[in-house]
Amino acid sequence: MAINRHSLEAVKTVSVNGGCIELRCYRPHCIEAAERIPLLFTHGGPGGSSVGLYDALHPLADQRPTIFYDQLGSFASPADLLPEQMTLKRFATEPLCILDQLSISRAHVFGHSWGGAVMTQFCLDHPGRVAALLLSSPLLSTQRWIADCNQLIKNIQLELGKSVNLEKEFERRHFCRSDRDTDKEALRCERQRGNNKLYEQMWGPSEFEHQGMLSELDLFPKIQNLSTPTLLICGEHDTATPETMQDARSAIGDHARLEVLKDAGHKTYLDRNHSLIEVVNDFLVQLD
Repeated sequence: MAINRHSLEAVKTVSVNGGCIELRCYRPHCIEAAERIPLLFTHGGPGGSSVGLYDALHPLADQRPTIFYDQLGSFASPADLLPEQMTLKRFATEPLCILDQLSISRAHVFGHSWGGAVMTQFCLDHPGRVAALLLSSPLLSTQRWIADCNQLIKNIQLELGKSVNLEKEFERRHFCRSDRDTDKEALRCERQRGNNKLYEQMWGPSEFEHQGMLSELDLFPKIQNLSTPTLLICGEHDTATPETMQDARSAIGDHARLEVLKDAGHKTYLDRNHSLIEVVNDFLVQLD
């Protein structure tokens, strides 16, 4: 039986603007690994949970200290947010509160999907606290996301006709492509943890329909100011499309790298789990 080479060292609560968030700290058993720069994770949604990220990416905790946190209003950090609290700027203050509480001067930061927007904004606001920025299928522009999804939908309808069950086919092709029972169960559990009310308020009824509060989100004019080593990861069939991610890489500059994972949708950490872990470890080992 394989045994993790790390342990859960602490579950902590951190005060943030609007309430408290929960985080979980993991420490490698190897002393050399335990002394590396920590890696801070957050999830997508809005309203998701980092529990699923840990379940999929826990081997990364063998290589360095890792912290997984649920954003305010999400699964392990429940709160009823006011509209003025549902902003990217406010969510991007949470990593700073965490690093200050844990007395961490600099960390690598990892955000998936909406969490990628959170970590990008945090890096822009506090570049001195970020050693590396890792963006997994990130939301960088709402309008571009919707335009990309509209094209993906058009492609489905051109191939299968307008009578197709669009939501089911879109999910199969572009959200989670894995047909493994374990991955289907992981996805079901993730959805059970999700705060659907917060998701609909901030985003909308589905991945490809936006009616929420993030319509003005556009980080493309700002990411050219990033000076931090940056890793962009997306799936070949991702809603965060390879074309948009290539444009982001070009906008950030030579200190950015793009990895497109073959035959993966938006849930790259399920579709191409081992490949994603390998890409992240390879990127970070060059910075240690």
